[in-house]
Amino acid sequence: MKILKLIGLGSDEENERSYFIFSLEEEFQKTFNEILEKIGLNERIYEEQLPLSDRKNEIDHFKNNDFDIDVIYTQNRIIVLVRSEKLNLKNFKELVLAYSKF
Repeated sequence: MKILKLIGLGSDEENERSYFIFSLEEEFQKTFNEILEKIGLNERIYEEQLPLSDRKNEIDHFKNNDFDIDVIYTQNRIIVLVRSEKLNLKNFKELVLAYSKF
């Protein structure tokens, strides 16, 4: 299993949102696709030969009945915004932490 480099995380429980900030690493695509699959999203992050560094200022959007997720690519970071109910956010956070290191 690939490990994602998690730089920061936080939440706004009142508005049922969480965010995660990852280092811009090529492993992100495959590993995050595994996370999406585990929460019931069959969509995939763009996986052509285009390096992540060429995706800066792009956004991927994923949504199902339980989650609304935006993946934002910056010059040197990947920001993941997750909107869902509190229990789903807690489960998503635990899943991301299982795949991450600080």
